Amino acid sequence: MVNHNGKSTSSVSTTETSFTIIDTIRAHDGIRLRQLTDELELSKSTIHAHLTTLRDARYVVKEGEFYHLGLKFFEMGEYVISRKKIYGIAEDEINALNDRTDRIADFSVEEHGRVVSLYSELYDTQSSLLSDRRTFYMHNTASGKAILAEFTRSHVKKIIEQWGLPRETEHSISTLDELLTELEETRERGYAVNDEEVVTGLYSVARPVHYPDGRVCGAISLDSPKYRINKSTLDNIVSHLDQTVQSVERNL
Repeated sequence: MVNHNGKSTSSVSTTETSFTIIDTIRAHDGIRLRQLTDELELSKSTIHAHLTTLRDARYVVKEGEFYHLGLKFFEMGEYVISRKKIYGIAEDEINALNDRTDRIADFSVEEHGRVVSLYSELYDTQSSLLSDRRTFYMHNTASGKAILAEFTRSHVKKIIEQWGLPRETEHSISTLDELLTELEETRERGYAVNDEEVVTGLYSVARPVHYPDGRVCGAISLDSPKYRINKSTLDNIVSHLDQTVQSVERNL
């Protein structure tokens, strides 16, 4: 069982507190003990005990008065990415797609009902409004919708029950009926779009990528400023996505 925030109703509170501390340290890019206790409304001794455990396990380091995330996360991240064969294949293809189109190319997968960007030229674009994000809701991203369109209606509903339909802009989908209609249109045209649903002014197009057995393994997208999109450029984007998806699927 999960609640509306995607958390299991049977989760262990002590473990949950540790992860909350980790998330808070990351959000602040380093934080003092006093600030942690004030923000999380927990006792100093409780917070300190968690921090000590995390430091002993190398997940947290203390620099002066500030606690930061440790390089153990870097090691873990490298492992998580390297275990997915698709990542190595996607990296070369995404670089090539980005060069061919002069747009921001991205490869994403679904995990726990969210869409996670595994490889993207986005993270080399320092001015991007999304440069500090890798995890997104599925209902308002092109990659998320491309993947959702491959799922059964019951599975889509389960994901929405877990995460809801948060509105990030005035253009975001806000009802299940809206989403189901959008997914049907996605299946018919063969690609998904995000029309300013995450960031105002950003337009994205995505195609799903399949394993040899037909299961969806992720999606490739191209992001562009909305003002650069017209019928001709959209057709061109879809054509480039088709070529890249076919190349990735051949390599799989």
